[in-house]
Amino acid sequence: MNNKLIRVISTSLTLAASAAVIAAEAAPKNTVPANEARVQKLVRVSTLNSIEANREFQANVQLMQAQRQAVIELNAAHDKESDANRKKELKSQLDSVLAKLNENNDKMRKTYGFSIDRNYTVVIETAHVYMFVTDEEAAKIEAAAKAEAAKQKK
Repeated sequence: MNNKLIRVISTSLTLAASAAVIAAEAAPKNTVPANEARVQKLVRVSTLNSIEANREFQANVQLMQAQRQAVIELNAAHDKESDANRKKELKSQLDSVLAKLNENNDKMRKTYGFSIDRNYTVVIETAHVYMFVTDEEAAKIEAAAKAEAAKQKK
């Protein structure tokens, strides 16, 4: 339980950081003049209803981030390469990784409403706070919670 809780907290923080990094890196450059900038609003595109869903989403975002970075690196290597055979090999790798990235981006869009070409904000809607206690303390806390719930029903 101890390590699991730490991973959940770490997962939530990493999710937000990963989404922010992908959004920042993939954000299209603003081409609208400042005087014509449009006001934008946030709309909910997905809700992750479990720790497992959160972990899966985070893993998917990290995979796409790694694939995007590989595309950037392969493209740079391809542009710098002077040997025709090596350049052809790099182009083949680049095309393969880019195709997989596009496929995964399409799956993420269908599953979560998430795409690497958009900016996102992650909002934690529900948070559970845990503490380590002895069995006796746990029993007291549970009894107090039950008493409070019964009191609320009246």
